[in-house]
Amino acid sequence: MLSYNLVLCNPAGAAGIALMNSGARTVIWGDRQSQILLFCFFSFTYAYFFQGGGWNQNSYFDTIRAIVERGTMEITAYAGNTGDVAPFNGRIYENKLPGLALAGAPVYFILYHLERLLGISLDSFRAVSFNAHVLTFFTSGLPGVLLLVVLYRHFRRREATVYESLCLTGAFGIGSLILPYSGVMMSHLFTACLLFAAWHLISAPTLSRGTALAAGLMAGMAVFADLLAAPAAVLFLVYLYAERKRTAILPFLAGTGLFAGVLAAHNYHYFGNILLTNQAIQPEAFKTSGYALGMFTWPRPIFLYWLTLHPYRGLFYGCPVLALSLLSFRWPFRISLATGIPLLVFGYYLIFNMSFNGWTGGWGVGPRYLIPSLAFLYSLSLDGFRRWPTIARLLIVVSAVFMISATAVEVMVPSPNEGPPPPTSPVTGSIGQLASGEVSVSAQGMLDYLPARSPNEEWDSYNVGELLGLTDIFSLAPMVIATLFFGYLVHLAKPESKRVRSSRSRRPR
Repeated sequence: MLSYNLVLCNPAGAAGIALMNSGARTVIWGDRQSQILLFCFFSFTYAYFFQGGGWNQNSYFDTIRAIVERGTMEITAYAGNTGDVAPFNGRIYENKLPGLALAGAPVYFILYHLERLLGISLDSFRAVSFNAHVLTFFTSGLPGVLLLVVLYRHFRRREATVYESLCLTGAFGIGSLILPYSGVMMSHLFTACLLFAAWHLISAPTLSRGTALAAGLMAGMAVFADLLAAPAAVLFLVYLYAERKRTAILPFLAGTGLFAGVLAAHNYHYFGNILLTNQAIQPEAFKTSGYALGMFTWPRPIFLYWLTLHPYRGLFYGCPVLALSLLSFRWPFRISLATGIPLLVFGYYLIFNMSFNGWTGGWGVGPRYLIPSLAFLYSLSLDGFRRWPTIARLLIVVSAVFMISATAVEVMVPSPNEGPPPPTSPVTGSIGQLASGEVSVSAQGMLDYLPARSPNEEWDSYNVGELLGLTDIFSLAPMVIATLFFGYLVHLAKPESKRVRSSRSRRPR
């Protein structure tokens, strides 16, 4: 009979967990294996759900099709399925920057030519849904997975144990807005991954010119996908200057400048003005009289409550695990530059959302415009996790239940455009819907202008379990099993983390 013992290993100077059977074979459970675990589990989880269509995702899909099928970013031929448009000189474009569409174009190029070779109609419902699902994973799901891997590395740099890093990263991946929006083709996770990866690189103790260039390219690509990322890139420059990493400033600027030049060329080619972007060309229906550019006003204090604690769109109401970051601060507050920059990034996004006439984010769960800043806020959660372990476990469980339920039932929740939000919570409401057997209820497909009843309605959104023939709540069984197994593997590291501390405390000096 074999006996197993958890022991501390230190391969190549990195702490890890090993599972040994009588000294014969050793399986290392260290940083490399932890990152592989995160990548595999969350790739499976984020590919599991497809949330269907909507104006935002349909406009991205239309642009990707236009690039590959017609060699242009003009979507006039496809725009019957979306209201997120930028009309200009009699032609129609998406009202978003081109970064995400260009990133998805190579994937669709492969699908397009393969399907043509097989004689598949690219306009058929099944082909469109399949292509959109694949594109959604590569433009939203995969960036979300990579964001988690970077976040794990960031926690390890802050001297978190393997268990702490796995637990915190896993909780963020399944208990925050990253989970529901991994199945929606929007730019938020794409931007979030690039921005936080750039911050992780420049905030390292040592920074080479090559690494600074890579960080600049990431920040530039983030801005190329969403102009809201630009102030974050400016904050990164402030950090480099203040931390006396001034030899990295020019390489960083070169990276961001490259994408600024590409964006300027795009603007000039399509709109005749290097400063005129897709986002600046908005239909009148999206504008409010008396607002700057038709969209912005002074930050409204009531929106702080609506965006953070209100049941309908409140960030901490739907994702209470994020409160661990707030529990990390002690009085009197001592905020270093390395802590201040992440707080400023989150604060900037919050103030923008408080000033924006579309603060609800249109249809969706939670305040989706805050998603690119969530990893910055959550990167400060380690002390809260350590100081309040019981509360941390409770917040993780509640957040996971909330986000899994919302993801399984409906992410594209309708939102009022005017007035205060409803007092109900679509997140907690989804728990009751899930218990009654409702899953994948969104009825707007990639070809639909609005949710509509059609022969294909039940497949406008779906999960992989339904494709396998499972129904209702049972369609979540493969994902739930995978989640429990992931939790078990994470738990294997916990006893060792305690043993490491106790063995160090008894070490002779």
